[in-house]
Amino acid sequence: MKHFSKLKKVILSGMMVTMLCGCLGTSGLGSKVKKWNLEVVEHRWAREGVFLGLHILWVYRITGLLDLLVFNSIEFWSGENPINGKSPLSEIPLEIAEKIGFQNVEKALIERMDANNAKMQINFENGDLMTFDVVRTDGNYTVSYLGKEFFQGTIQDFSAAN
Repeated sequence: MKHFSKLKKVILSGMMVTMLCGCLGTSGLGSKVKKWNLEVVEHRWAREGVFLGLHILWVYRITGLLDLLVFNSIEFWSGENPINGKSPLSEIPLEIAEKIGFQNVEKALIERMDANNAKMQINFENGDLMTFDVVRTDGNYTVSYLGKEFFQGTIQDFSAAN
């Protein structure tokens, strides 16, 4: 009984460490299961039956737990989810958004698409939302909206604000 208590503490400690180093992430495994559920049958009542079955069998709970403890943590440390290959949304300091020329910004997020391309999402205090393309070339980056160049900067300036 004493060994079980020590083992329990070790497992709980390990879970806490992995949970604390994780991020919101893209939850790739859970998303794949949900997508599969929508595609497995076309009839909506049959799809509901599959949905209930997956809940009864704890499939959604297990995939959610694996996303939380394993895959989203890997995504946090590596910058890419091993299940879906997506990058997490990372917050940009408001100073960067203001330097680019935005005012009244509530939140600025960026998602890396590949080594040189990203999407920047700006949420404004009035509820508006805009998405920009960010392209890196050597030590510089360009922010554009609907194909029109909006801002140019250097990677060093961006890094200094972090």
